[in-house]
Amino acid sequence: MATKKDIKYYMSLNWSYTIEQETHKGKHYYIIRVNELPGVCNDAGTIEEGMRGIRDAIEGTVRLYLKNKEPVPEPIKKEQFKGQIAYRTTSERHYHVAKAAKTMHKSISKTIDDLIDAGLDRLSILPH
Repeated sequence: MATKKDIKYYMSLNWSYTIEQETHKGKHYYIIRVNELPGVCNDAGTIEEGMRGIRDAIEGTVRLYLKNKEPVPEPIKKEQFKGQIAYRTTSERHYHVAKAAKTMHKSISKTIDDLIDAGLDRLSILPH
C-alpha cells in the first residue's frame, strides 16, 4: 500500500540539519539549515528556539512544493545503504592512507572510516 505523501507525511520525515554558531556585535546566535531543502534556514538565539522555527520553515516550503505540484526532496533512508563503497583515488593518496593506517595499527578501511568520520563531524553531519 502506497503512503499518501501529504503535509503530515513530509513533516514526519527524519530531516537532517546543519547548525552553525555565529556572532554579530558580540551577540551569539545559531543558523539552522535543512540539508535536504536548499535555502531553508532559520536563525535564533538558542538551538531549541531555532529547531522550533525550522519546523515552520519546512512546513511552508513543503506546502509550496505541493501547491506547485513539484517533487519534494526527501531525506535519504539509512536502510538504502549497505556499507559497500567502490572508491578510487590517486596512488599518492593511497600511499598516505596506508602509511597512516600502519602508524595507527589499523586497517586501511578502518583508517578511511576514521578520516571520513572526522570530516563529517567537522561538518556537523554525524549525530553526537
